[in-house]
Amino acid sequence: SRKLSLAAPVKLPCVPPLTVWRGVTMNLSEEFPPGTAMTWWAFSSCTTEMTVLENNMYLGQEGDRTLFSVEAINGRTIKAHSHFVTEDEIVLMSGTHMIVQSQLSPAPNLYIIHLKQVEPEMMTLEPPFEGAHIYPKIPRPFYRKKRCMIPTCLLLTLLIAGVIIGVILGTKSKPIKHLCANPFQSSDSINTGAYPSSSVLGYFNNDTYIDIAIVNSNDNTVALLLGDKQKKFRSTRPASGKGPSSMISVDLNNDKIVDLVVTNSKANTVSVFLGLGNGLFLDSVNYAVDTGPNYLTSADFNNDSLLDLAVSNEDDITISILINIENGSFSNSLPSFAIYDSASVIVQGDFNGDKIIDLAVSYIWEPRVDLFFGFGNGTFNNSLWYDTDYYPGSMITTDLNNDTHLDLATANNEEGTLTILINNADGNFTTSTLYSIGYYLTLMITADFNNDNISDLAVLDAYDYTINVLLGNGNGTFQSSILYYLSHYVVSILSTDFNNDNIIDLGTVNYDNSGTTLSGDGNGSFVNETTYDIGENSNWVISADFNRDHNQDVALIAPDNDDIIVLLGNGNETLLAPLSNTVGNLPTQVISSDFNNDTKQDLVVINLQDNTLGVLFGHGDGYFDTQITYPVGKSPACLISSDFNSDKILDLAVVNVKDATISILFGKINGTFQSQHIYNFTGSPTCLASSDLNHDGKPDLIVTNKKNNTVTILFNNGNETFTYSNDYKVGRTPTFVISSDFNNDQNFDLVVINSGSNNISVLLNNGNGTFGNATNYEVGDGPSFISTNDINNNGIIDLVVVNSDSNTISILFGDGTGGFQTQIKYPTDDTPSSVVLGDFNNDNKPDMAVTNSVSDDLSIYVNVCNE
Repeated sequence: SRKLSLAAPVKLPCVPPLTVWRGVTMNLSEEFPPGTAMTWWAFSSCTTEMTVLENNMYLGQEGDRTLFSVEAINGRTIKAHSHFVTEDEIVLMSGTHMIVQSQLSPAPNLYIIHLKQVEPEMMTLEPPFEGAHIYPKIPRPFYRKKRCMIPTCLLLTLLIAGVIIGVILGTKSKPIKHLCANPFQSSDSINTGAYPSSSVLGYFNNDTYIDIAIVNSNDNTVALLLGDKQKKFRSTRPASGKGPSSMISVDLNNDKIVDLVVTNSKANTVSVFLGLGNGLFLDSVNYAVDTGPNYLTSADFNNDSLLDLAVSNEDDITISILINIENGSFSNSLPSFAIYDSASVIVQGDFNGDKIIDLAVSYIWEPRVDLFFGFGNGTFNNSLWYDTDYYPGSMITTDLNNDTHLDLATANNEEGTLTILINNADGNFTTSTLYSIGYYLTLMITADFNNDNISDLAVLDAYDYTINVLLGNGNGTFQSSILYYLSHYVVSILSTDFNNDNIIDLGTVNYDNSGTTLSGDGNGSFVNETTYDIGENSNWVISADFNRDHNQDVALIAPDNDDIIVLLGNGNETLLAPLSNTVGNLPTQVISSDFNNDTKQDLVVINLQDNTLGVLFGHGDGYFDTQITYPVGKSPACLISSDFNSDKILDLAVVNVKDATISILFGKINGTFQSQHIYNFTGSPTCLASSDLNHDGKPDLIVTNKKNNTVTILFNNGNETFTYSNDYKVGRTPTFVISSDFNNDQNFDLVVINSGSNNISVLLNNGNGTFGNATNYEVGDGPSFISTNDINNNGIIDLVVVNSDSNTISILFGDGTGGFQTQIKYPTDDTPSSVVLGDFNNDNKPDMAVTNSVSDDLSIYVNVCNE
């Protein structure tokens, strides 16, 4: 049957010897070693035009491809009989015998195999009929005269063709796409704790939105910012409108979670923040009011069982009523009503016993209090007013004489007096004055400070740096003032039980950007003043249980940043930002993985001053256990995790700078760690990384050595020991190192930060754990941290370098061969310390987050490269 199949093709015109091409969409290079003889028994369609092979029907432009270059001596042309009349199609006969001459790979995933057809020594196919010629008759004299020229020309042709194909197909191995030169666009910064020095990405609350954990060195905390469906990190500091001036806490949507409402005096709005129950809040919803809102209160003004809002507007001299329509949403359809002058305080209560909420207003520049009685539909009637001294800058409402009726009291700042207004049970009040309370009274609060079930007063005299406590007698009169002297100029004050001892404590916000807690002793006095550094200006403070842990928390207005600072109490008078965890002294680095195999991400931090590592097991909801500490060497500085002893359990390794040692803590299945194994290091180690450099399946160690400006390779022996391999020269003062494959050869290469020479060194792996000479690339001043990712989506690893001294980030695009382009720079906030790259907004492009240690914030850069 094969003889019969030859009958027709052998009659086709036999073309002169020439080179033809055949493409196969797979890698066949291993099956065609040079020098091998082989026979193709099938008829093989080939072409003389290389561009035809670009078509996806043949070779295509992507994936593994093998291109055969065949020196054919008996090809038959079938152009006149082919469906593709524009192609110069050549058929190789069945039984074509060839020798593999050479191989060439001019581009990634493209393999050229050079075949030379020869007449077999033994006949492979008998001619199908008498007079048929499978091979052409070549005049021998001509061949002998040209026996040197022809092979030379053919080889030259092959080399030229290889270059052309490399250009045509190799450069088109992937579709050419526009590579953006400016991939990042800066977004708003997010406030962090004090001196953020390191960060790590993870899914810490087991949703589908990426989160970030940040070490705050000066707070001794590691804190989380959670990602959410709005495709950004949710700050623990909700942003208000311009000029936040006052704040209340209340449950507006009846979900038993405390919400916040803030007046924005410069934006002429009110911001409503619905609480999530964990100390975090949804983004604000803003409602327009009149000009200069400066104070507010909340109650059910229209008897629909929903809490509404009343807002005093200083500039327009009005009160705006916002009616709660449902779920904490508001309507401002009711017209504002005029008041006597600019209000200082507005309070609510049923002052006339008709079970309808009324309002009382004190004034900044008028010595009077006005009563506005409610109609039960959100409107009010001004019926009464009462004189005070100059000027009632602060006012409270409480039952001062235990008759179940709400009374009023004002602190009159310029005269240093208190006006007491006792409710006569019908909405009328009897006034009296308490003199010589202080010099300049700025704020007044009420609570039961001595646990006798009688309302007491605490009055702030900011000028004299005192708090005056007046213990109530239960009849509207008070005992003599108890003075408590303050060490700060106080701008706001609150009362609550911070330490869960059932005794009221005091908290203050101070002019010097600090806060103070004062522990109550149960008899009206206060002890144990503790001061906290807030780090910025604050002018208002309130307390509530924002995270439902039965501990009192605080919220402060930060007017310079137009946002709210929330600090969560833990029942012992200490306060932390939401999702913050106390660790050791001076934490400097954080890493994350699942160390106890419970499918929840854990954290490990370096506690520099304690010479310990702190392990925090995650709950999977954004919260973590208290740290478990492990001692290491002196001044631990660089931390990694890997399975160093091949037991499928993660271990830890850390460089100890002052000891010149490396500590390795081998992990246990439950996430705990053995005591450190100490490895002495010759030189001055500054940082380390780990990868399998020599393809033996064991992670090796790479250590930067600033003593001799080298990077040291330590091969893993697999038995918890390491063997020195070699040192490789880099730049001055190497301080950081990571590994990745920069030239797509499946070997881990190295990049080292040289802080003393303001450059980075790239070392390419030879494939056996040895490295070539370093290539240096200039970056910014004071480089301190480096990360890698494919930033411009071209399948090639790029570099991102943090330049701490020049407040910049350097981007160096890779070229796929281990080289990198000249840096491009992006400005950061003050003193960037670390960078993480991840897809923050689910657009399949790596975005960038930079911690800035001096400005105490996190800068977000969104990747804007087009696909």
